[in-house]
Amino acid sequence: MQEKEQQARGAEVPQPADVIRAIRERAPQPVRCQRILVPTDGSGQAFKAVLDAIHLAAATGAELTLLMVVDYNKNVAAFEQVSLGGYVPAELKVAAYRFLADLMHLIPSEIRAQPRVEAGDPRELIVSVAEEEESDLIVMGSRGFGTFRSLLVGSVSRFVLEQAPCPVLLVKGLPDDWDEEQYTAPLA
Repeated sequence: MQEKEQQARGAEVPQPADVIRAIRERAPQPVRCQRILVPTDGSGQAFKAVLDAIHLAAATGAELTLLMVVDYNKNVAAFEQVSLGGYVPAELKVAAYRFLADLMHLIPSEIRAQPRVEAGDPRELIVSVAEEEESDLIVMGSRGFGTFRSLLVGSVSRFVLEQAPCPVLLVKGLPDDWDEEQYTAPLA
């Protein structure tokens, strides 16, 4: 239908073979990737994303930022939030830094990496940190709940995919050597 409309307007519809030929004839363009943001929540999918981001950083020379967002609403009961008078329990941030410190040991010394812990809504903070650090890529895990369940639950990866200022690579699945007890997130 669209093809006929374009032809009627005099516009020529490019054929797939022509598009492929144009891409092959185009001069090589370097891929620029200097900063990779890797949000993690301690899940198996997030761990696989960290491993994939390490490979990408090794191939591109990019610097990694491992980000863990402490979500107060998820980790502190409503009663505790009121009784704490708005202060965030320091233990949550300390546990997040410890978790990231363990992940940092997986990163080869030739790859520059830094841990970062923020507190608040993970969806908004991932996008905000990507903007602030001028990230070239976000690599994050996706549980792959599907459209219906993500609408009900509210998918962090979906929000980031739609709002991020840079490309987002979603990693699905668990690494082959995933050990739930060894890599359990401290905040879950």
